[in-house]
Amino acid sequence: MSFNFDKDTDWIFTFCKSCWDYKKFIFDKPINFFKAKKQKALCISCKNCQNINLEEAREYYCHLNDNNK
Repeated sequence: MSFNFDKDTDWIFTFCKSCWDYKKFIFDKPINFFKAKKQKALCISCKNCQNINLEEAREYYCHLNDNNK
């Protein structure tokens, strides 16, 4: 299953700098991967708020999409 960038979503899995693992992050509002460069999100495991680099996250999910075609 590939990631749909057109669908409003307010969470992603990305690397947590506190947990040192890939965790689910929840955002206050839907993510705009194409306008914002960074956005704050909350790790559901450690409850720490972190700045998420959306450019890196977009590249990561695009790479996953390429592998799932």
